[in-house]
Amino acid sequence: MKNLALLIVAVLCISCNKKITTELSRKMIPLDSENSVPDDFSKLDQFIESKEIILLGEAAHGEGKTFEVKTQIVKYLVEKKGFNTIALEGMDFLQLEYINGRSVLKNNLADNFESDWYGYWNPWNPAKQLMPFETFIKSKKISLVGIESYQKITAIINIDFIKNELEKSNWSSLNKDQWEKLSPIFDKIQNNEKPLTIAEYDFFTLQLQRIIESNETIFFGDNFFTQMLENLITHVSMEFNPKTFSNEDEESAYRVRTRDYQMARNLIYFKERNPKAKIIVWLANFHGATNLKEVTFADGDPEMYSKFTVFGEHIKNKYSDKVYSIATTSTRGFSKMPYNKGVEETKIIAPKESLEFELDKRKFNFGYIDFREIYKKNPEKRDEIFNSIMLGHYNQKGKWLQLFDGLLYIKENEIALPKG
Repeated sequence: MKNLALLIVAVLCISCNKKITTELSRKMIPLDSENSVPDDFSKLDQFIESKEIILLGEAAHGEGKTFEVKTQIVKYLVEKKGFNTIALEGMDFLQLEYINGRSVLKNNLADNFESDWYGYWNPWNPAKQLMPFETFIKSKKISLVGIESYQKITAIINIDFIKNELEKSNWSSLNKDQWEKLSPIFDKIQNNEKPLTIAEYDFFTLQLQRIIESNETIFFGDNFFTQMLENLITHVSMEFNPKTFSNEDEESAYRVRTRDYQMARNLIYFKERNPKAKIIVWLANFHGATNLKEVTFADGDPEMYSKFTVFGEHIKNKYSDKVYSIATTSTRGFSKMPYNKGVEETKIIAPKESLEFELDKRKFNFGYIDFREIYKKNPEKRDEIFNSIMLGHYNQKGKWLQLFDGLLYIKENEIALPKG
């Protein structure tokens, strides 16, 4: 009798899963693609009106067809919908602040940065399918935002800069004892010959936080130096933290939490300085999710996603309805980051129980689903559980309608090819 009851529950669960994925498939609108990929996204206008920040995701960083479609969406949003800013996962905040015109930062960057700045965008810059995107962002009068903390080379240059400017600040004059203890820790981080002690790490991060809270405008005349300090705390927390973790999952969760929080803070800093900015954020689906804990992790601890808050959730919490998060997904094809060697090719396979398998039944190659249309009249649908491969092509179960506002569907993907 007990086994029969369990069987009935299992059948009902499968039936519910099938029902919601079928409804999502029916709601998907086709995107015409006369030139291999769509270039007219006017069907999305009704969903993105009044939005100031669009998070434009990708299931993995090696999908060539996704790169092509995202490039066309960016062009459409800039040329037709008034978006004037592109923010990039993989670029650090200081690098692109210089490209935006803060010329005083020239000496805070690597010597070749100005002539080769696009080459610093990893892992995307080698991709052949992104050459039109590179041409577009270099030729248009738009702002660019790096949402990452310091890349290694930028950190090395700016640790000395920050130390020198702090030494001249009002804070160091008023807090001489603290500065005498803080200054040698800067040198120890820069030399990187011995690890920080826990006491040094705690003192360094605490004092930098107190300097931030003092609200002193240093060097730039606005809050950019404060942003530099905040990112230095993050850099040291990620690269020089002497504290140990009980296991790899704990360390991974710490690194994701720390990185994504700072990514969000960097976008917020830019938006506060540029309130009229309409921003497209190029990033992974993973970082663009707005409620990641509602997915059951399939490659380890099932509760892994509940241990951290990612970029998209921070931004959604800050800007609410001004944000629209788009995920991308595919039913089949291949994915491989655009390097010649050292990176495995992934075959994209949509299991029978997944949303992507259901979407494949529609007879068009590109489509779009606005998730909010699904639950607008029936809010309880946000709690429907179904399977999808939106995050890294892993088949995972979750309340996916709570993670994104919309879904861009590309039936068949292809690997990202290296240039040349």
